[in-house]
Formats: sequence, structure tokens, C-alpha cells
Amino acid sequence: MACQPGINYKYQEFPQHVICDGLDQELMHEAIYSFQDDIGQYYNQYSDYQKGSKSYYIEAYAQFVYFGFSGTAAFYDIVSPHSQAILAKLAQEKELWQMVDGQQRLNYAHPYVICLIDHISSDDLRVLVQNLRATGSLTPELIAETMRINFQQIIADPYLAMYMALDAYYQPIRNKTPR
Repeated sequence: MACQPGINYKYQEFPQHVICDGLDQELMHEAIYSFQDDIGQYYNQYSDYQKGSKSYYIEAYAQFVYFGFSGTAAFYDIVSPHSQAILAKLAQEKELWQMVDGQQRLNYAHPYVICLIDHISSDDLRVLVQNLRATGSLTPELIAETMRINFQQIIADPYLAMYMALDAYYQPIRNKTPR
């Protein structure tokens, strides 16, 4: 099991679908799987879906996309201590974040984020996100409705899922005050 100081990796045996330069691959691999487990557990508390099943993750992504991009998800009820440790490491990546209106926001010009956006499998979504990024208009709030409509593409596209995890999960948790 690979280990960063303070983090015991749990997901390194899982398939690695996202390959982008600019950030530690093992850390980012851990970040996506931890995010996915967090939303799966939270949004399937009262479902009969079997953990790990396709339906389990479809339910989780469908629910999270609706609330996550708008910043209204119950982030501190969802986030695990493991994801909090990952976020602490992500927060140390100074160039991954930039201060915007008093909040730490994902830096869409970071090479890792550009790679994620450039590898979105849906041509329509990729071009939309690229254009919003190029004009400085990309925000989770602005893209929320598009992501809600296309949530099944997020499930099928690991690059889009990783973008969502960073922009709609780790970023809001970083800016929210714990209860």
C-alpha cells in the first residue's frame, strides 16, 4: 500500500483511468476513488443498491451532481476522514488553487486541470468546458445545469468525473467552515 505522510492509500489496487501530468498520480487516483466512495455511501444510505454495483454509483452520481455543483451538498456529512486527508495534500498544491473573491478556487489553467478538460470524451461537453475555461467563465455554478443533464456521461468518463471531484467536491469542502 503506497503512503504519503498522513495518508494510508486504500485504492491503489483499483484501475487507474486518469493519466495526466502535473500532480502526483497516486494521490489523484486516491482522490477520485475516495470521492466516489464518499458519495456512494452518503447517497445510498437508504437504498437497496449493492455497494460497487453500477446502480449504486449511478444513484450516487445522480444525486451528487445535482447538489455538488451548486455548492449545496451536505459536504461535511458526506466527506470521510480519508477524503479530508487527501484534501489536505491537495491544498498543499499551491498552483492547483487560486484565490477568487476570497475563496480558494480550482485553477483552470493548471496543467492537470487542462489535461482533464482536454480528455473529456463527449465532444459537446469538452468544447463547452474548454470554451468556458478559455473565456474565464468556467465555474461550478455556471456549469451545474449542464452537468446535471449529462450526469450519465460523468459516470462513463473518468476525466470528467475527476474534474467534477476537484471542482464540485474538494473545492467546496476546502472553502466551507466545518460545523
